[in-house]
Amino acid sequence: MTATSQGPRLATPHLDRLLGRLRARLVREVWTFGLGRTLLVLGVWLLFTFVVDWTLHVPAGVRLVHLAVTMALPSFVFWREVVRRLRCVPDRAGLAVLLERAHPELHELLVSAVELAPGGEGAPELVERVVREAEQRAATLELSGASDPGPAGRALGVGVAVAAVVALVLGVLREPAGVWLARFAGGDTPWPQRTHLVVEIPLDGELHSSEERLELAVARGADVPVLVRVRGDMPDEVLLSLESGQELTLGRAGRDVFRTLLRSVQEDLAFTLSGGDDDDGTPAVTLHVLQPPDVVGVAVAIEPPAYSGLPARVEFDRDVQVLAGSRVVVTMRSDPPETTGVARLLPEDRELALEPRAFPARLDEAPLADPRGRGFELVADHTLRYRFELRDAGGLTNPDPGLFAIDVEPDRAPEVELLAPARGEVETVVGGALPLRALVSDDFGLGLLSWTSQARGAQDAAPRVHPLVGQAPAVEEPGALGGRAQRARLTATTRLEVNELFGDAPPTEGEVFELVVVAEDNRAPEPQEGRSAPTRLRVVSADEFLRRVQDRLGRVRTKVDALADLAREKQGYTRDLIASVESDEPAAADASAVEGALAGARRVQGDARALTRELCAVTEAMLYSRLDERAGPLLEAYDERASARVDRSFHAEPWQELVALQASGALGRADFADRLIEMVGAALELSELHGERVVVLLRELQDQRDLEAAHDTLLAVDAEQSAAAVSLEELLRLLAEWDNYQSILTSTRDLLNRQKNLLDRTRQFYKDN
Repeated sequence: MTATSQGPRLATPHLDRLLGRLRARLVREVWTFGLGRTLLVLGVWLLFTFVVDWTLHVPAGVRLVHLAVTMALPSFVFWREVVRRLRCVPDRAGLAVLLERAHPELHELLVSAVELAPGGEGAPELVERVVREAEQRAATLELSGASDPGPAGRALGVGVAVAAVVALVLGVLREPAGVWLARFAGGDTPWPQRTHLVVEIPLDGELHSSEERLELAVARGADVPVLVRVRGDMPDEVLLSLESGQELTLGRAGRDVFRTLLRSVQEDLAFTLSGGDDDDGTPAVTLHVLQPPDVVGVAVAIEPPAYSGLPARVEFDRDVQVLAGSRVVVTMRSDPPETTGVARLLPEDRELALEPRAFPARLDEAPLADPRGRGFELVADHTLRYRFELRDAGGLTNPDPGLFAIDVEPDRAPEVELLAPARGEVETVVGGALPLRALVSDDFGLGLLSWTSQARGAQDAAPRVHPLVGQAPAVEEPGALGGRAQRARLTATTRLEVNELFGDAPPTEGEVFELVVVAEDNRAPEPQEGRSAPTRLRVVSADEFLRRVQDRLGRVRTKVDALADLAREKQGYTRDLIASVESDEPAAADASAVEGALAGARRVQGDARALTRELCAVTEAMLYSRLDERAGPLLEAYDERASARVDRSFHAEPWQELVALQASGALGRADFADRLIEMVGAALELSELHGERVVVLLRELQDQRDLEAAHDTLLAVDAEQSAAAVSLEELLRLLAEWDNYQSILTSTRDLLNRQKNLLDRTRQFYKDN
């Protein structure tokens, strides 16, 4: 057993200095870290209170809470991060432990020396050796691993940075910072206003304007625009607060403009505007609603051009229609009468001054006691709209003025409708004639009438002008321009001689001419001209003309064959109806069956009339060609009757009269025109006699309820259809005879032509030899 004794404390100066340095370092790091955290918290809190007070303008109570927190929060952080941590700084043994952790190769040498140096128990030699070794190592040890100064340095850096930022912000924003410091210290210094609203009402009639109030006089019913311009910070919204408590949100109308429209203000109105931090309610806006000037009567005096023959007239309180070139005087009465203003013409947006004029009285009323009015005058040459923009002595204007119209009706050029020739291209022969009939009409009056002829291919040469005389007097028809407008209608008729189209020289075969009817009206100073559609006149040889006639009659014969088949089919349907009526089941001939029969009869009649028109056109062309030298009386008789036509529709009466005259022998006998007249007579008998009777009888059958009467009517229908079939057979016979006659004529003409050619060659032979 080894004996131990407690000796005197051994001196360890190097170890003591090492531990003292470590302790001082730890204390310094605690202070550095604590001050950094305190500056961080204090800076963030001060910046927070500054921003909150600047943006929200917090009341004094909240600012006192901010001040209390400013004092308490850093104190708490300082106690927690400095005072409490300083109390936790370790003693010598703890400091030695920190060094041992930084230098694990010492194997607790420093801790043993600290505990044994003050005279610890143990063998003196062992204690002395431990202390001596510890002292030797303490002289060379460094404190770099015993503590980490990084967190403390970073905390101090962050705190100083935050403090610098706060100082920079307060330095840059000196004026707000000064206000904040004064308020933070308990003062009531107000914040400067960041948003300023400037109210604008772009209307005349301002009564008072100041920073506190704005008063305007506005017209009753006017729309009042309210504009608010923002200076400074832009608010999220601008509110218009009425006296009644109602609020309106103004719409954004630009980068710094808000706008709304108070529509049709009817009574006095007061309101204020607010937005952002501009909520003091100034200026207070008051609108005083007054009765505006108004139009109580409009009179339009219209004086048409003299050539129109229209009477002057006055119309009241309405839109008007006038003839182009009319002189128009517009006069209005206003309430009150002492107003001024302009008339605005649209769409050209032109202004005319309103001059004093007497307002005319209506025809059925007594003269006005106060005829004072204002108006303007113009010559109407185009359609326009106008309104009166009035202003009274107080500067009020009439809101939403009414719009009136002056519709200008142009004087149209004469209308020329060519009745004959009815087609756009006509063929004739040298020595032939051509009917020229035109219906000419105009709004008011007609002047010169003429027709022109010009050879195709000679467009550079001036057309030949021929006078034309109208045969019908002007008539009156109701017009749209007030009262009754004169509408002139003339029927111009003449017979053109092909050989006289261009003077004494007759045209040659193959030439083409254009015929146009020209009419002038009586408009002053310059008449207008109307022209018909051009008609092309082709001059062909007699042989070619007859071939064309033959071709057209060939097509007519094909149509007659088809019509005969259709007529037989419809007559068979009629006989089926007769059989059903005579049978035990008369109900088979019901209304639908009669309707079917009527539809078939109308179809037969329509085809027959088309056939008749074609035959009449061929006959007319043949008569006017004068190829039948003995058909002169027929031509004169037809031309006299056709001249009375005033439209382009087909009229059977002239042809029926012509057929009757030819059958009676009053017009003599022609070579082959008589055959065409006979065809026309057969076609007219088919369409206008038998076909019409069939349709009339079937219409009567639709209304009959008695079975016996219906049976008699059906028998009459069958008889008429049989007569129509006879007319068709007669027409086919005449067409066949025409073909035979034309074949003989063609053969004879060919024989004569060959004999003529042989004679010419014989004469040429004797002349040469």
